[in-house]
Amino acid sequence: MSVGRARFVFPSVAAIAIACAGHAVAFGETATATLKGADGGDAGTVTFTEGSAGVLLKFALKGLPPGPHAAHIVEKGICEADFSGAGGIHNPLGAKHGLLAEDGPMAGDLPNVYAAADGTVAAELLSPAISLSTEAEDGLFDADGSAIVILENADDYETDPDGGAGKRLACGVISIKK
Repeated sequence: MSVGRARFVFPSVAAIAIACAGHAVAFGETATATLKGADGGDAGTVTFTEGSAGVLLKFALKGLPPGPHAAHIVEKGICEADFSGAGGIHNPLGAKHGLLAEDGPMAGDLPNVYAAADGTVAAELLSPAISLSTEAEDGLFDADGSAIVILENADDYETDPDGGAGKRLACGVISIKK
């Protein structure tokens, strides 16, 4: 019996350099997203901090069903109704969806987060594919902004467009802290 190896593909350093070329990046810069559930209730926060290896995301979520949930950074800072107005996953380089996809991942693809039995999530992860630069035309803070969404199921890290993760449960517009 043969056992296949899963590959985790990080965006190349060159791709990150191209995405950030000529744009001021303030290390230690922070941003936040206050998430709301589909019912309008408070679903917690995600804090973003720029570092030398990418952006550190700290999740403090609540009110989720226990188990794994996909987390995606999406194209637009719009969190209304069913959150579909937030658009697709942030993808300035035109990659395929999924951390395990041959031609992926998209910049907004993130590892799954896990809700405990009480519905809370306390997690930290690093994304080398995004930046908190406010000068990038295709960045998180372009004309229509960006948001982070939490979905009802785990992302399978391969299936377009969203990893088969189901409906969006929570959404928060990403805003630079002043």
